[in-house]
Amino acid sequence: MAGLLLTSLLYGAPLAELKVMSFNIWVNGGDSLSDCIEAIRSSGADLVGLQECNASTAQTIGNALGFYVYPAGGCSIVSRYPIVMTHGVGSARGITVEPSPGQRLHLFNCHLAPYPYGPYAVKNGQSQAAVVELENETRLPALRLLLKAMQPYLDGPDPCFLTGDFNAPSHLDYTDLPWPTSVACVNAGLKDSYRELHAGNRQFPPAFAYQEPGITWTPKTVVEPEGVFDRIDFVYFSGDDGVAPVQSTELDGRNSVNPWPSDHRAVITTFALTPPELLARASRPFPAHQATNVTSFPVLGWLPGSNATHHAVYWGTNGPGELLTNTTATLLPLTNLLPGTTYYWRVDESTPQGTVAGEVWSFSTAVARIATYEWNFAYGDLSPALGNGVLAYADGAVTANLTTFGTTDGTLVPHIHGQPAKYLHAPAFTGLGNGYLVTFADSEPNGGGAYINQYTMIFDVLLPGNINWFPFFNTNPKNANDADFYVSDNGALGIGSIGYTAAGLLAADTWYRVAFAADLAAGTVAYYLNGNPVLTGSAERDGRHAIYSNFDPGADLLLFNEGDTSGVYTHAVYLSSFCFIDRTLSAAEIQALGGPKAAGILAPQSPIILSIALDSANVMLNWTGGAETYQLQKKTRLSDPDWQNIGAPTRATNAIVPREAEGGYFRVRGQ
Repeated sequence: MAGLLLTSLLYGAPLAELKVMSFNIWVNGGDSLSDCIEAIRSSGADLVGLQECNASTAQTIGNALGFYVYPAGGCSIVSRYPIVMTHGVGSARGITVEPSPGQRLHLFNCHLAPYPYGPYAVKNGQSQAAVVELENETRLPALRLLLKAMQPYLDGPDPCFLTGDFNAPSHLDYTDLPWPTSVACVNAGLKDSYRELHAGNRQFPPAFAYQEPGITWTPKTVVEPEGVFDRIDFVYFSGDDGVAPVQSTELDGRNSVNPWPSDHRAVITTFALTPPELLARASRPFPAHQATNVTSFPVLGWLPGSNATHHAVYWGTNGPGELLTNTTATLLPLTNLLPGTTYYWRVDESTPQGTVAGEVWSFSTAVARIATYEWNFAYGDLSPALGNGVLAYADGAVTANLTTFGTTDGTLVPHIHGQPAKYLHAPAFTGLGNGYLVTFADSEPNGGGAYINQYTMIFDVLLPGNINWFPFFNTNPKNANDADFYVSDNGALGIGSIGYTAAGLLAADTWYRVAFAADLAAGTVAYYLNGNPVLTGSAERDGRHAIYSNFDPGADLLLFNEGDTSGVYTHAVYLSSFCFIDRTLSAAEIQALGGPKAAGILAPQSPIILSIALDSANVMLNWTGGAETYQLQKKTRLSDPDWQNIGAPTRATNAIVPREAEGGYFRVRGQ
């Protein structure tokens, strides 16, 4: 999420005042990019969150103003002060600036989904419950993700700001409608700077007029076909961090550039700042001393000691005994800390007068929450065998009618190691809407990113007929692009961006266990076949192979289809089991799982049910359930201390044992 910029800072005096602006510039400049630039210049803004502003446009704005720039694909930021750290959270962006030693300011910027638009639902008479549910589904997931990433900064000692076009009003502007996005911001510890200073503004109903105080959508009535006007652009700030709003207003042609270039009014708030007091030694640690549930990808921060020129950071799990780094920065990103672990650290300050030893601080990382899901089709449908996941037909009845369930017969469909296995059978899909959507209900973003970056997928599959292209999964559930992991037409396993194995690795009409283990936080992906590693490659965090989480609305993954229509890249498949774990299994763990098994991958095994029949000479034993290797055992009397093995372990599910006069007791154990 965070990136440290090695910027050589020329510090000024501590800031006592800061102007923060939120400005949707209407698709890279609206009626006039030069007028957008002039609106920012004339406002005196110091930090500006820009929406509908791509990277090149942001760079143009920054160059014209002489500002620093964090260019992004729609949520760019420009700053009067040098940017010392950047933050990426899904489509949202953030920066940290340090205008004077130890005086850090954090600004985050977002642009939430525009449609479907809640105020239209209100106008059309939908119930409050329906409107709230609409917001919960469309805008709240992305905002929740952003607020979760912001939480360490909100909990820290520095002022923190959030700008954005929320495409939703505030509950503070309505008498009786708890708009979820603004409620979520307040619950996270943010305050609405405009509303703090304009608490007397009237509330809805009746409907707002376009020129009423505070209204940001829209000054251009021609672009609002429904005649619905609201305050949907905000500048939020963290309370109790030495920051207080003193003036806040919306900008348009009445008090700024005329004609106004955008379909949104800008919002600008002036804040009074109380600069932190420097002590002789480092102070105000971030994360706070003895903080708990800290992410495994934290950023260490501290207020430097007075006259410090360098900072020696000591670090460890049994006290800060080892030097981690000697730096001039006061922010230090860390990665891949162990979950559920207490870390200790201190900062010794180098000054012209000598070294000033720091206090020992500590914090504890959050305990890992790992979710596991498996489907083994034991019931002849899409119900899960393990975990709180959902497997569904991507296009309802179409894929449902193409799907069959069954049990291997050993002839047309081979058994797995001689054992009958349940399966799902799908043909080579021809429609872009075909396939199976997977939703991981208990999996949050991980690996320090906005999505699931650490995970393992395991498939027990057989490809019937001749080998040809087969897509395992597409991380775009809407199938709007190529799939992300394949069997190629020459029997290789992989994807171009990571790499392919040697040809001929997979053959037709053969059961395999294929595992895809991703640790995108470390930038690595490994493929395994029947428990054995076959390729290791690289992929980036939050990139193509990251997976949507329960912070994102809708399904998270698509199985067995391909968005490329330039050729035939799908294949019929028998799937016996599919497993997903939201952590990266080690090579040893995957090796221990071995090859495909009729009993599945991780789900608990069904109990072994043994039946016995007799004739004059033999005992006929048959059993079902359990694992796929069995040991038949016997006791003559239950009081005997030990069971005796009959024969060697077997994959068979029946046996004939000579009948003995004294009789006996039999059992079957799964291996």
